Amino acid sequence: MRRGLMQWSADELPLALLRERIGRLRAAMRENALQAFLAYTNLVRPSAVSWLTGFTPYWSEGILLVGGDGEPAFATALSKRVAGWMRSVSPLGEIVNAPRPGAVLGARIAADSAIERVGILELDSFPSGAYDDLVAAAPAVALVDATQVFAEIRRGADAAERRLLARADEIAAAALDQVDAAAAGNAGVLTGAVERHARLAGAEEVYIVVAPDLAADRRMVRGTPALAIKDRFALTASIAYKGSWVRRARTFAADGAAKDALARADQWFARLVGAIKPDWPLAAQITAHVQALSGATLTGWMAESCLGSYPLQTVAGSHGTSDWRPRLNDSLVLTAELTIGDMPWMGAAPLIVGPPSSP
Repeated sequence: MRRGLMQWSADELPLALLRERIGRLRAAMRENALQAFLAYTNLVRPSAVSWLTGFTPYWSEGILLVGGDGEPAFATALSKRVAGWMRSVSPLGEIVNAPRPGAVLGARIAADSAIERVGILELDSFPSGAYDDLVAAAPAVALVDATQVFAEIRRGADAAERRLLARADEIAAAALDQVDAAAAGNAGVLTGAVERHARLAGAEEVYIVVAPDLAADRRMVRGTPALAIKDRFALTASIAYKGSWVRRARTFAADGAAKDALARADQWFARLVGAIKPDWPLAAQITAHVQALSGATLTGWMAESCLGSYPLQTVAGSHGTSDWRPRLNDSLVLTAELTIGDMPWMGAAPLIVGPPSSP
């Protein structure tokens, strides 16, 4: 269950913008001969429905139906007791409370003779029970995967999303600023202080993980009081604000010799994040930048974006394709791992891909 602040703001996410996003989806539906579109949402897969309607579930699940015209319909297993709250955080469309969302939306689809093909976001991971209910209610309708259709319209952050991402990043950065490497103590106290700051700043959701001893292991785990923080460690803060997710990671050291190496790596990473260009392979851009950092070896990298129901999904990385190219206005989270001298370093930060710099 989510525990942070959840509310809709007309200033931050205008209703007109949500209608524009629905309009973009409908245009793509027409191009792909789809008369309706379905997207599933739950606690860990909130992002597609949130982007289209502003609604993020604090628990339970639901399915959004977007037809060729009219208002979208959101069917949820949440009871009518919370219908008022749902309306307060979801300004767009009809809310239908039903124990079996697939059945009620399937009946609506079957009742519309114009609907022959329905696109489903992430069809392979659509809940089997809801799928069976859809098929039972509308056996003559073709259900097809529309993941790529949605991904194409989802790329490119609009002005409202940019502002929400910027606010989420402010919260994440300020939360990590609470870390005192010389007095870190144990991982439970450390991550608790970071999370507390983020939630009090208005974060909708917060996930904090830590690598408590980089000399032994770079892997991130949830912080507990049983984990002692060593001289060199790293923290990652994943923050949601009004449905927009960012991730920031920093590496810390208590000893002065390591701090110099970390400072150089931090400065290099900040330059890299600000220099990502569209239409060029991301792997080549990162490799070129690493060559400018003396004494550093790139051990891994990953780029994430929001293209479907998951807040952040990997779109490129050192263990995947090498020819993936960002587009102008793509919203990404870039994570990199280095060894600089004998010091392990890792960092993560969000970015919006800007236009190529002038020669």
